Amino acid sequence: MDFDLNAALNDYQVYMRALESCPQAAASAPPPTLRPASGGLASPSASRPTTYHDLPSELIQQIGDYVPVQDVENFSAVDRRTYHAMHSRRVVHRYWQRANQVVSLASVNQLLNEMEGTLADPAQHVEPIEALRQRLEALPYRERGEAFKRMYAAAQRIPKDGVQIQKALLLHSLRDFHWSHRDELFDFAYAMAQRRAPEEDNVWTELADSLESLLFGSAEFVERYQALVARLGSLRVSEQAELIPVLCLRMIHFGGGDDRLPGLYAVLREHALQLPPSHQGASVGMLASFILFLPQAEQLAQYTQLRDVALSLPDEQLSVALSYLPEGLTHLPREHHAHELQLLEPALLRVLPAQRAQVALGLLMCTDNLDDALVKWIWQQSLSLLNGAGEAALCDVLSRLRFEGSLNNLDDRQWNIARSEITRFMETNQFSEPARARIQDSVPWFRSAPH
Repeated sequence: MDFDLNAALNDYQVYMRALESCPQAAASAPPPTLRPASGGLASPSASRPTTYHDLPSELIQQIGDYVPVQDVENFSAVDRRTYHAMHSRRVVHRYWQRANQVVSLASVNQLLNEMEGTLADPAQHVEPIEALRQRLEALPYRERGEAFKRMYAAAQRIPKDGVQIQKALLLHSLRDFHWSHRDELFDFAYAMAQRRAPEEDNVWTELADSLESLLFGSAEFVERYQALVARLGSLRVSEQAELIPVLCLRMIHFGGGDDRLPGLYAVLREHALQLPPSHQGASVGMLASFILFLPQAEQLAQYTQLRDVALSLPDEQLSVALSYLPEGLTHLPREHHAHELQLLEPALLRVLPAQRAQVALGLLMCTDNLDDALVKWIWQQSLSLLNGAGEAALCDVLSRLRFEGSLNNLDDRQWNIARSEITRFMETNQFSEPARARIQDSVPWFRSAPH
């Protein structure tokens, strides 16, 4: 039977108690043994609780697996038994220290080669390789591509946690390379993704997101985009539900008027409509927001179909869809705006509390091409979603609107509408005078262009 550490012991509490008794000496030499004079562990008395020093070495070793790598030396210094029980973690700690100091591809290769020969458990590789990933920018520029590949391949051999390192490499490191290298590294990561078993977590969504790092509209970009679209049919439902919205977003990098977009859009829509309702929200909402890639004659019919699907979803998925759906209606002829917003009003009452700020943000980002009456309606409905949430929630939404450039894009007339509704919201929610003053004083910043 597997050992259930959580059931047997609150490891964090034991770890903290142990640290409290930790001597401040270096852990390079075994600390003195805390044993009774007889040389053996004293049997705990039935009249007193078990303490850390009564624990068997095997349990201390398992506790040590939960100790953050940066604290391994301190924890090892508790007593001699702990020092020896932490042997494998101390080896990992030494590799982690070296990983934080690499300065060349040669030092990366040497460290990974040594780890492969020393650390039998793949899980022991996680912390040193993550430290290497964070050091990638410290390497000479010409060596980073090969180092990326070596780290990425090393992470491939780690179950579960390895894919998280690969995702971080794709999201945070790929864009730091020159255009000429990004295609090669993308293809390397794509080939690695193909080797993972279907039931394993994978990086398809991160690969789609990293398309942003490729040259927009180039043949290389289009080829890789189409390859990811072609993968959809072989993916699990959850993977499709994550990938479709990102592929929708990356359509903007084709460039306007590309005659391939309607066909690709149709494929994404087909896959989205085949998802179960429990997974449709983001895909349906994002597709509705990007109807601009369709011929104008098709936009209204496609939007209304997706809107109807969104309104039929369970509350959680409806809330997700409503974060994106309103942007689509701004691409429709103006005579349809009021009717479409009216249809959304009952749905806003179903938005779950945890998702109200995101839905409010989605609404407020979609005031382009709307008349003043509808702009006012959107501000009223959006702020009503924040009722009871307080100053922090209001400031967060306004800050995110600033980041997206939405407030800066408002003309003076629309801003006066917004300011009036914000004032009314603060009165309704009985903001204190200092809170109102803070909001008013921040107006110039909210309306400034993001940098």
